[in-house]
Amino acid sequence: MRQGSGDFKAMKRVLLVAYHYPPDAAVGGVRSSKFACYLPDFGWQPIVLTAAFQDSTGRESEKDDKGKVYRVSEWPHPIKTCRRFLEGRARRKGRSSELQAKWSVSRAELISPPHDALALIKRWIFSLFRLPDEEMGWLLPAIWKGFRLIREKKINCIITTAPPFTCHLVGFALKRLTKVPWIADFRDPWTVNRRSPLLRNRIGDVIEAKLIRSIMAEADCVIHVTSQWTERAKKDHPELDPDKFVTVTNGFDPSDFRGMINARSSEGPTIFSYIGTFYLGQSPEPFLRALKALIDDGKVKRAEVAVRFVGQVAIADGQLVSEMVKNLGLEDTVILAASVSRKEAMRLNLETHVALVITDHYPHSTKVYDALAAGSTILNIGTGVGAVADLIAKTGRGISVRYTDLTEIQAGILECISRSQAAKTPRTHEPWLDPAIQEFNVQ
Repeated sequence: MRQGSGDFKAMKRVLLVAYHYPPDAAVGGVRSSKFACYLPDFGWQPIVLTAAFQDSTGRESEKDDKGKVYRVSEWPHPIKTCRRFLEGRARRKGRSSELQAKWSVSRAELISPPHDALALIKRWIFSLFRLPDEEMGWLLPAIWKGFRLIREKKINCIITTAPPFTCHLVGFALKRLTKVPWIADFRDPWTVNRRSPLLRNRIGDVIEAKLIRSIMAEADCVIHVTSQWTERAKKDHPELDPDKFVTVTNGFDPSDFRGMINARSSEGPTIFSYIGTFYLGQSPEPFLRALKALIDDGKVKRAEVAVRFVGQVAIADGQLVSEMVKNLGLEDTVILAASVSRKEAMRLNLETHVALVITDHYPHSTKVYDALAAGSTILNIGTGVGAVADLIAKTGRGISVRYTDLTEIQAGILECISRSQAAKTPRTHEPWLDPAIQEFNVQ
């Protein structure tokens, strides 16, 4: 049972450092907000330090939520400042899409070596200014504010959650300055070899490797969201106590569905949905090509399926998604929609028969937990192995296929449609109560 706010005086206090935090819609803010929500159940009062967020009036508030969330503005960063200027100019000229397309590159381009001297110089500049990321402008303001909060609020513990990995540099500095115990939470692993060659050079690699080793050594506890990443961290840092590396998986919160019921219909088309962002290395093209082939072969009728891409989905792997759809003749089947609130995203999940989890080169995703709670069948198009594939196999709630195998993807689509039509997808009003997934219920 959650402790009431009246118990806060008797609680220990934890400083939660998270660059992304609601109302910031970034997916990274979900985990940090759930930490803040449920830490009081374990006797810890969270004090949140996060980046400034502009409200509808364009003003930045320094604190909210009765003084438990403190927002700090970041100093200008050369790359972010340049990007905002160019985006503003393009917006005024009505050329935002053109600018996005110009900036977007495919994963293949990013992993290829530079071809000329100019490209080499650009790579060095970008790599150094993005060390460890573009949020470095937040580092010093966050350290200063965090130091003051630790003293004023008598903080007993520090938790930093990343990416951006600048948050862990904040934690490192605060631990050194105050000696307060520090927990580093990794929503994504931090290793030098995960960067593309475009964002790397030899000097940067040496500096970043030292930063990573320092973070791992200084933190009193290091959390990863999958057991695979935890084991990898242990192997990468054999000189450190392996017991300091622990796993705290992502999960789902039934309260996100408060006031909603399962709206999934057994009539009409099978709805395939991707809700979120197409990050580097994630593309719907293999799925769209497989779906097109099934339609052309007469194995799937157009009226039997509806596809929704919702969120930051205009561009994937350096290509306009609208162009992919148009070139494949799927305009009447695929809908692209802008980002929505988390509440609306949960409602869309409850309408979805098949949740697309596209992992491609990176076999992990947080979307899979929302799909589990919503009762959707999950179609994971990725490497066929990894955390998502293991989770799907463990719960029996979907299918994992390789993004490189068109035939395998086609078979996955057909199986998902079959499950939908046969009502194999859970139809209960509260699918998040399914006993098979309670291990991932955060309540």
